[in-house]
Amino acid sequence: MSRRRRTASIRCLLRRARCCAGGGGARFSSAKWPPVLNQVVRPFTAQWHRESLAGAFDNPARRGEFRAELEALQGELRNYNRLLARIAGVEDLTDLEDLMVSEQVEAG
Repeated sequence: MSRRRRTASIRCLLRRARCCAGGGGARFSSAKWPPVLNQVVRPFTAQWHRESLAGAFDNPARRGEFRAELEALQGELRNYNRLLARIAGVEDLTDLEDLMVSEQVEAG
């Protein structure tokens, strides 16, 4: 998965959280969102930020570890995205976003 696609997936998730917190469909308490960021996203970003500063991405094996962990995190975040859609009572566009990003990446 390309860096562009990974970044787009995270942006999509954060947009969905803002949308749900702000209204539209069922009300979603923004107090439910920080635990996902604090308990799921933050440990990953904190670990890999330290690792990147230490030069971990210069090592192909460490880059592979990062990609594998990122892929697992993305799967978990997609599940949260689907859950947010259900809570908000809106259509789940998780897979549609992935398809759109894929088409954009392929188009160049």
